[in-house]
Amino acid sequence: MRRFASRPLVHAALLAALAAPAAQAAPAGLGGLGGGACTAAGVNDSGAAAGQCRNAAGDFLPTYWAAGSAVALPLRGLELDGPCEALGIARDGQIAGNCEFGDAGERRPVVWRTPSLPAALPQLLNGRIGDDRAMATAINPAGAVVGVSTSPGGRDVPVIWKSDRTAATALPVPGTLPPLLSPVTQCRVMALDPAPTPVAAGSCDLRQGGTIAVRWAPNALGGYGVAMLPGIAGGGGCIATAVAASGYIAGTCEDAAGDMAAVRWRPTLAAPALLRGLPRDAALGQQVFAADINAAGVVAGNYIASDGRARSFVWAPADAPALEDGLDLGLLGGSQAYARQIADDGRILGMTDTAQGAQIGFWWMPADDMRDLGTLGGHTNLPAAMSPNGAWIVGVSTTASGQRQAYRIGPAQAGARATAMNQPAHASADAAEGGYPWLQLPNPMPACQDKDSRCGTWNANGFCASTFYTRTQKAAYCAASCNLGC
Repeated sequence: MRRFASRPLVHAALLAALAAPAAQAAPAGLGGLGGGACTAAGVNDSGAAAGQCRNAAGDFLPTYWAAGSAVALPLRGLELDGPCEALGIARDGQIAGNCEFGDAGERRPVVWRTPSLPAALPQLLNGRIGDDRAMATAINPAGAVVGVSTSPGGRDVPVIWKSDRTAATALPVPGTLPPLLSPVTQCRVMALDPAPTPVAAGSCDLRQGGTIAVRWAPNALGGYGVAMLPGIAGGGGCIATAVAASGYIAGTCEDAAGDMAAVRWRPTLAAPALLRGLPRDAALGQQVFAADINAAGVVAGNYIASDGRARSFVWAPADAPALEDGLDLGLLGGSQAYARQIADDGRILGMTDTAQGAQIGFWWMPADDMRDLGTLGGHTNLPAAMSPNGAWIVGVSTTASGQRQAYRIGPAQAGARATAMNQPAHASADAAEGGYPWLQLPNPMPACQDKDSRCGTWNANGFCASTFYTRTQKAAYCAASCNLGC
């Protein structure tokens, strides 16, 4: 669900902003509705956020926080005091969600087109003709919404509501045409690209068992076509978890040995690049899962380490099996970490634990180590979402008194760095290869030395040959082994 960033004009301000450790403000608490509890669900590139708050009567209401304001604005439901939930927020501030409607209390998909006007009713999104109910599951930056439409017999069909449309467009299942029996029983959408009429990616269940990864793309007739994504030779099923506007898709496939490998498909849908382990010489038996993909095609995900605990990684696919390797993001004193999102500026958002066992949020940047997001005075921080440009993060933190409160984190500096992060970009062939070859950072280390004990092994395996790692990461990790800054 990423914007495709292309080659920017690299200037001194941008290099200076990204060469230094990424500045980030501390969490700022978001106001509530008098009930003492709020959760955040999404944030856009401007810092406007959406979520839920409990009011004084004990009801949870969909809530909007405008950019630059911590004041909580409750959103109307389809019915007076009818329960609703907010799922996310688009670039222009539209919020998607579901509201209960009617005597039976069925949930219906809705969009709040102007959340800055809390008294405005949400717009109802219609299911397929003949279906009796529907549900929204996510909204992309352009305001397109994805969900399911359900027939009276209980059959769920994935649908997309294109930006500013209320009619659902059904997504077809792959396989034979009716009346022949399809090999697929059910499909689900995992991600949309950022277009008003988006490409979707997900997975379908096979009638004989297992799953296949699929891509849905809009066609000239106003509908969608579906294509099955190839798996690993000799392996099992796949799922697609994220898609970029460039056409790159990230996911996870089972290999011939029964292990899980992170994969990235090119727009041509040829055989994917795959990451079986970190590092490659310890790949046997390792389980590796893709979580997200950013504008440049860089993948973030998680793997099971030798101690059986989850760790996080970033991977810039080279589409060359001998050079595929990922970089472990590290820990903050605990034993495991979970990456959730990667932004277009390379920032990765996730969760980890401390040596005391507290759950905290982290962010990581190509030119910096993993950093603690901080809290609102308590011990835990559960991040919920990050804006596509990486400038804003929302989540829930405990306060010093132990209460849970929604927060928002934005850039620490509103000047040159924020301006550089939000500059428009233009496509480049190098970026399409999955890295940031235009970004050449000066060595931030005071002396030519390695920070990671695995640098020698990485270099021997060709790790230092990757453009992405040498120019953005290895300057901070393996300066000596990779002959950077020496």
